[in-house]
Amino acid sequence: MIPKGSFNWDKYLKECLDSAVYCSLATVGSKGVWSNPVYFAYDNQYGLYFISMPRSRHMKNINENPNIAVSIYNTNQDTHGDVFGIQLEGKASILADGEVSFAHSLYYERVYPDGKHNKNPEENMGDKAEWRFVKIIPSNIYYFDTRFFGEERQKVPPRSL
Repeated sequence: MIPKGSFNWDKYLKECLDSAVYCSLATVGSKGVWSNPVYFAYDNQYGLYFISMPRSRHMKNINENPNIAVSIYNTNQDTHGDVFGIQLEGKASILADGEVSFAHSLYYERVYPDGKHNKNPEENMGDKAEWRFVKIIPSNIYYFDTRFFGEERQKVPPRSL
């Protein structure tokens, strides 16, 4: 086991984030808890970005309650070998028009690097947009990696975020 104080959190968190193209969101609203997979991108502070339709259940939940949980893991891992993943808690917010260009750039460069499905950022702006960007700001990140920590999930130190 590696001492947590000397662990290179940034390196391994990014390795995990880069190993998966989608994450699973957990939201809660007046109809109860809901889980949904979405493609995602991330920034240098581990803020996550995704795009979704405002009428979807998870987007309605985010409007009611911004508290969210996310799981990120590569589904091709062998459960009999080493596995790693991220779980986090945070707050989600539908981005204002002035924040969309940054999110759009991050998201489409990561999810569709070939440019095949890229749209103009303006298509995701305004109350009538069919698809809106969401940012998740993590409050707590937990990391699971059997290569270093056995079967114990580790809370990422806040100074690493």
